[in-house]
Amino acid sequence: MKIGLVDSTMFLKDAFNESELTVELIDSQTVEEIKSLALTDIWEGIVYVAKADSTGTDIQYYSSKQPGWMLQNQIKSAVQKVVVNEKLLVYGIQNVNEIIHSAHESIVIENIRVGAENTETTSSPYQQPLCMILGVMIYLFVFMFSAQVMRGVQEEKTNRIVELIITSISPVKFMTGKIAGIALLGLTQIICWVVLIYGFTLFLSTFADISSSGSMDNFVNQRISQEDLNQVLHNLNQINFNAIIPAFVFFFVGGYLLYSSVFAAIAAAVNHGDDLNNITLLVTMPLILSIIILSNTMTAPDSALSYWFSIIPFTSPVIMMGRIVYGAPVQDIILSMFLLITTVAFIIWLSGKVYKTAILYTGKKITIKDIISWIRNSNQ
Repeated sequence: MKIGLVDSTMFLKDAFNESELTVELIDSQTVEEIKSLALTDIWEGIVYVAKADSTGTDIQYYSSKQPGWMLQNQIKSAVQKVVVNEKLLVYGIQNVNEIIHSAHESIVIENIRVGAENTETTSSPYQQPLCMILGVMIYLFVFMFSAQVMRGVQEEKTNRIVELIITSISPVKFMTGKIAGIALLGLTQIICWVVLIYGFTLFLSTFADISSSGSMDNFVNQRISQEDLNQVLHNLNQINFNAIIPAFVFFFVGGYLLYSSVFAAIAAAVNHGDDLNNITLLVTMPLILSIIILSNTMTAPDSALSYWFSIIPFTSPVIMMGRIVYGAPVQDIILSMFLLITTVAFIIWLSGKVYKTAILYTGKKITIKDIISWIRNSNQ
């Protein structure tokens, strides 16, 4: 981004040297001439310094467009640094930048969680963003692939293709095969993501080894320091990916089987797209609620709210995945997995019965009460 600088005082001539902005000095101009230059496409805007010294500043920024907050902060930060240095020089303090740099020390507080039998777990600053990323990924994957099942069932029922298919295969097997096929598609995509992430971590490790050997000192000094790179790798090593990756696959598969079975049964029982959308919104409310609760899990993973929603099968795929990033107790994980497996088995059995009787049903519009009656009649 290129901006112009009109500064007859030369107070800010070196202010933007360390900034990402490209600044070009412009010969002294009147205010009207500066306004005319601001209307051209040569510069993003023009900084006009009417007055600038240790006692105060009078600076305007002229542009034809409203400047973004990032650009405003970049200009303000550059000017503020020069003003602070000048004011300190008035008090006889020199080499301010060197003093601040030498006095600055990166403070790292290592959080160690003590568990049973004196086991220790070290926290990482990347746990909070990773908790949100994995929770949202579970939500998106479960909803996206479950919706594919729902759309497939609805399309087959609308086109009456299913009437021909079930003459050679039972409806329950057909539904199970559809769910399993899309599940394999989702697992394939997850495996691709895992391979990419693993390759990226290997690249960082290799890059750290090369830079530490001195063969890339110039690049490292210009872009990132060796200390910062080692800190990134250290923080990544504090995250237990050996537990997170299998748990992610399990809760994705469990959540997908749970919601896709429900979606398949609903799509088979509903004849109109509008009704299907309304019921789908109701069914996905626990999944949407889990994203809201995830913000609490990020700040308090062991709170009562996070605990109970990580146990409830309809929200546990998202919430428990977030808690596992922070190192959830093993007994909580086992309980959550057991309840999820039990609920999935029951829902698949129940959805199979509804799907079997409802896939060929046509007639009046279906309500939620009608769906409940389908379930009751299927168990008689």
